[in-house]
Amino acid sequence: MRLEDLQAFLKLAEHGNLHRAADALGVTQSALSKTLARLEAGSGLRLVERSGHGVALTPAGMSLQAHAQRVLLAVGDLQGDLAEQRQARAGAVRVGVLPYLMSTLLSPLLARFVAQRPLAQFSIETHLSARLLALLQRAEVDLVLAARPDRVPRDLDWRPLGPLDLRVTLRAGHPRRAQLHALADLTAERWALPASSLYLRHWLDERFTEAGLPPPRVAVESTASPSAFAELLRQSDLLGVMPAQLLGQPEGHGLVALPGDALLWRRELGVFWRAAGYLSPVCADFRDAVVQGV
Repeated sequence: MRLEDLQAFLKLAEHGNLHRAADALGVTQSALSKTLARLEAGSGLRLVERSGHGVALTPAGMSLQAHAQRVLLAVGDLQGDLAEQRQARAGAVRVGVLPYLMSTLLSPLLARFVAQRPLAQFSIETHLSARLLALLQRAEVDLVLAARPDRVPRDLDWRPLGPLDLRVTLRAGHPRRAQLHALADLTAERWALPASSLYLRHWLDERFTEAGLPPPRVAVESTASPSAFAELLRQSDLLGVMPAQLLGQPEGHGLVALPGDALLWRRELGVFWRAAGYLSPVCADFRDAVVQGV
């Protein structure tokens, strides 16, 4: 039995008249008669009794009416549920992410997520943490994966994603590598560093100031990710600061970290969103997938 036949039969049962039921359905009386004949042939039973006043349901017709109502209600529920699931699986998600986290966290997570949500669409912005959080506060992205600042802005909510360790880094063949053990040993070295407005640079400058040392001697500075200096460090005797985990990956080939807690910078990573902002179902699901995936 076809769903449209059951719908037509319910309309016939409601009106008790072929002509009025056909008008309500927007079909001809002949077409409705063919539908009724198809149902009776399929059931092997007479479903209505015809009279000069219209049609009346037989016992078999009343049984079909009751079951058809339940079937069509169930189909309506199913369609509504599937529509909600389509809405949850569709939609655009704007993500801001630290360049380092693009390959180590976001890309593998996206590969799994889009396989399950083929209708979801993502746009990705890669910047350093301060810029990313500013974009989020201006509602230019929906979610941000970044280092937690010392004070999280009150209009943002967040969940932790674990630590990010950054270490003083140099090429393995640096001529003074064996003599560099403490901050005081680094005062004569030249550096490739993030710009002075960025969190990481603040940390390094504060470490030197707290130790009563002059600030690092900067040869190159940039608003790019620290990992963007990898090739520069491989080809020079400059020092830099890079994620410790990156040194074990192809990008860190030929580079090493100086040992010691004094030369370690640890920041808490987090996923951030606007506390009072709207997150679409797919966006909220992706945020939860990020938290669960670490």
